[in-house]
Amino acid sequence: MLVAWREFRERVRSRGFLLSSLGMPIFLLAIWFFTGTVQEPGPDPAVPEFVPEEVPVAMTGYVDRPGILENLDTGPMLVAFEDEDGAADALRQGEIEAYFVIPEDYAETGAVRRVSVGLPTAQPDDGLFVSLLREALLADHPPEVVERLLVPLGDQGLQVVTLNERAPDEQDPGMLPFVVTAAVMVPLFTGGGLLLRSLAQEKESRVMEILLASLRPNQLLAGKVLGMAALVLVQYLFWVLMLWLLLPLTGASLGDALRGLNLTTTESLMMLLYGLNGFFLYAAIMAGLGAITPDVHSSQNWVFIITLPMLIPFYLWMALINAPHGVLAVTLSLFPFSAPMAMILRMTSAVVPVWQLALSLVLMVLTTMLVTRAMARLFRAQVLLSGEPLSLRRFADALRSS
Repeated sequence: MLVAWREFRERVRSRGFLLSSLGMPIFLLAIWFFTGTVQEPGPDPAVPEFVPEEVPVAMTGYVDRPGILENLDTGPMLVAFEDEDGAADALRQGEIEAYFVIPEDYAETGAVRRVSVGLPTAQPDDGLFVSLLREALLADHPPEVVERLLVPLGDQGLQVVTLNERAPDEQDPGMLPFVVTAAVMVPLFTGGGLLLRSLAQEKESRVMEILLASLRPNQLLAGKVLGMAALVLVQYLFWVLMLWLLLPLTGASLGDALRGLNLTTTESLMMLLYGLNGFFLYAAIMAGLGAITPDVHSSQNWVFIITLPMLIPFYLWMALINAPHGVLAVTLSLFPFSAPMAMILRMTSAVVPVWQLALSLVLMVLTTMLVTRAMARLFRAQVLLSGEPLSLRRFADALRSS
């Protein structure tokens, strides 16, 4: 507990921790706001709405030589002409924009001629005329058959049914998966990075020799991880406080932001478990790396390699939320080292099958236990006080000898 308290007290006042605590919520809130996740207030009811002027709609004529449409009500938009000469005169005078000619042999050929002053610049609007022709050709059929042939999908159109278990009014998640994943990922890397830097600095300044003279290596590891966990908890509490103060400036509240996630109680609990496992998994790896590295500078390249599996879902977040049940998303969410980020991305954008959640969590818990046990074996005086350069061979030798 003394190690944990010292670690917490020293790191909570560091410049890096203060920058990540202050800057990250403001950065995420800016992304959320400017990408439209936070809805803007509606229009002022006192401002009168603009009413466009009524635009006259051009009418169309037709010449029905075989008399197919003579018993139908064509409405005001279709004007019947007895012959083509009358239709042509009306076209020249601008009374109609075009006219159709149904020839005598229409029943055999199905050919219809459209006449206009010039060639149309787009597909002619012939929907009403075509519907009348269909109705005339189906005049001898029962009304229900005619209705099904004319409107095969019914008046209401397709009845869309989804297997999504979320609320029916759920909207596109937008940037929420990115924001939530970043909020989970940054503290994990902050805690792990500070733990690695702490061990490396204490080895470099010879403080490690004094510590190991007073306590066992396992106590040192447990105290440092516990101190970093308390630091991350304080960081989250500070974020919630910052969001609670800043969100009203955007017209939203913290409750509105949390409701926008559309997460069930089970999914929220799973997110917490993934976040905790991700922290302990990468904290153990960083602690093991700090145990065998001689100084801070020699560990920088290794940090990128070790954290790359966690960063891959973050880099590919758009592909994962667009296809949350695809091969890539499922594979990354089952792989223990990328599961914390990948599964949180999937949970905030779609409903993940229960068996995938259970399998992923079991694999991650087992991996965290094995990695923690392996890294704890590196916390021996012989390894901690060694000044040899870091390499894969030395890392493997340290694990075998322990």
